[in-house]
Amino acid sequence: MTWRHLRPGEIDHEAIWLGVSLCTMLGVWGWLYLALPIPDCTFHRWTGLPCPTCGVTRCLRYTLHRDWWAAVGTNPLAFLGYGLIPLYDLYAATVLLFRLPRLRFEAISARTGNFVRYGVITAILANWAWLVWMRV
Repeated sequence: MTWRHLRPGEIDHEAIWLGVSLCTMLGVWGWLYLALPIPDCTFHRWTGLPCPTCGVTRCLRYTLHRDWWAAVGTNPLAFLGYGLIPLYDLYAATVLLFRLPRLRFEAISARTGNFVRYGVITAILANWAWLVWMRV
């Protein structure tokens, strides 16, 4: 893990993901403001079980209304993501605005990479188990 300036021709992840994040937030805000219908979940319709992303929209609505416990109960992983996205956006805006060095992971060992991969998969499966158990 190092802090360094971008090399010539290197992809500017901070600019890309800040733009994606801001455009997504604008789109979601517009969708919810206009009270457009939420699409039905095909997986839930076919199986009767919640899908791994079930409750994400309700979690967002609860989060925006500052009903934290309802948001966490609806989809804990989405709630965590909703908290981490503004932190990343703040980091990205700061390094872009002040032309600061960026955080880069130059060399990651296979063990660390596997730990992160399996950790993410475990978190998604645990979140899904929570959704099935709670019948969200």
